[in-house]
Amino acid sequence: MSGTIRIVSPRLGTYDVPADRILELPDGLVGLPDARRFALLESNHPDTPFRYLLCVDLPELAFLVCDPEPFFPGYAAGLPASCGATAAEAAVLVIVTVPDDAGAMTANLMAPLVIDGANRRGRQVIVEGARFQTRHRLLPD
Repeated sequence: MSGTIRIVSPRLGTYDVPADRILELPDGLVGLPDARRFALLESNHPDTPFRYLLCVDLPELAFLVCDPEPFFPGYAAGLPASCGATAAEAAVLVIVTVPDDAGAMTANLMAPLVIDGANRRGRQVIVEGARFQTRHRLLPD
């Protein structure tokens, strides 16, 4: 892939993203099978763990995401690799929900995104068992 892809998001604005920086989830997201290509947008705040995952295919769709490790140390170690990535090559992102009270934000640890950093392909993994839920608090009470 070469060139750039322009994404016009009603919520986040217009972005020109290098085509080779697009993440591909061939199976889409749970409940959103047509959401397959995404741009991971860096924050303007260098110390924040949060980024936006903006859908190329459905630009009205964007998610706040983060690396779960700072909040849940060791979480990623038990996840299956995605698209042939080794544990060292895999990046894990979880979708974050921010309610009116931002201090009560939660992360979906039941359905993380596991992405091969080498080829930028990945999938949403459903973690079996009762250990993880769709709404784990990120910050202590």
